[in-house]
Amino acid sequence: MSKTASQANQLYFITLTVVDWIDIFTRREYFDLIIDNLSFCQQEKGLEIFEYVIMTNHIHMISRGKDKPLSDIIRDFKTFTSKELYKLISSNPAESKRKWMIKIFQAHGKSNKLNKNFQIWQNLNSPTLLYNNNIIDQKTEYIHMNPVKAGFVSNPEEYAYSSANKDSPLKVLEL
Repeated sequence: MSKTASQANQLYFITLTVVDWIDIFTRREYFDLIIDNLSFCQQEKGLEIFEYVIMTNHIHMISRGKDKPLSDIIRDFKTFTSKELYKLISSNPAESKRKWMIKIFQAHGKSNKLNKNFQIWQNLNSPTLLYNNNIIDQKTEYIHMNPVKAGFVSNPEEYAYSSANKDSPLKVLEL
């Protein structure tokens, strides 16, 4: 297991988790922000995504940075999406958990020297270098079964925000 995804062109399984496992991704506009920014990272930063799932409070991906360390791309992704999610949540009067979430994000930001005002993503991404087909198959199965195990769908193909769904809004590469 690698501590950072620092090698370009290496395949990694990574998990991005919201602080305190807060269920942010319950509204379409929050999902759309993540999808749009992952797409931007694919087009502009060399992010290659092979498998993914966006759950309510975390994201799993099998990905790599093309000619650039994946850790750099993910750092930029998390920085941008943190700011944009914070704005969306703060300004959304329909968000019933708005005040509660903002309070937790601000508390995490104040207690973390890497942030100033708030923190949405946990610092660690838990990258695992994928060095053989058996491990790749295990992680793919894990990613695709996540929404099934959570009880959101009966079959992986039914979950909209997953590479298991062929109509998924995020385009992925074949392994």
